[in-house]
Amino acid sequence: MLARLAAALLVSLSLPTLAQPNPQPFFNVITLDASATAEVPADTLTVTLSTEETGPDPAALASRANTRLEQALATAKSEPGVEARSGSYQTTPVYDRAGQITGWRVRAEIVLEGREFKSVSALAGRLQPAMKLAGMNFSLSRTAREMTESTLQTQALRRFQARADAIAKALGFPGYSLGQVHVRTDGPMVQPVAFRSM
Repeated sequence: MLARLAAALLVSLSLPTLAQPNPQPFFNVITLDASATAEVPADTLTVTLSTEETGPDPAALASRANTRLEQALATAKSEPGVEARSGSYQTTPVYDRAGQITGWRVRAEIVLEGREFKSVSALAGRLQPAMKLAGMNFSLSRTAREMTESTLQTQALRRFQARADAIAKALGFPGYSLGQVHVRTDGPMVQPVAFRSM
């Protein structure tokens, strides 16, 4: 499983107009972009398990669902390297064709998350069949995401600096100055960067 991260800049480059005594602040503007991307292995597995009860008495249903959920949480919290927490909890009426309430349905979830895929999967297996598998997904941890985004931002900025210097030199201008920078990461990146004349 890979997560794709990206960092990019869309730049407005303002170059000085040396022949004018009072040049317009953004008279010569060139637009360029620079970006960096990386595919990073997903390092976090999240598994959602659920229990569901249906019947005429919502209080009794909630009691059974809560007992099963508490037992699952107690088992999960004894597993090192796996974070366990309660997920969504819903109590909904069951209707007949005439629109009358004929019963109730209670659904409770437990969420398992960890970077040790085998431990998370094994724990999910032990909690079944009392808890049913509701979903599973791989993702990138916050720490890994922040580290990768920082690296990509640096790469994109270096590429921008090289392109901006080359353009200014090719057009015979002494350089440029940075006015403002907007940086985005993760997904399509289109951000304005304004420059002032030197």
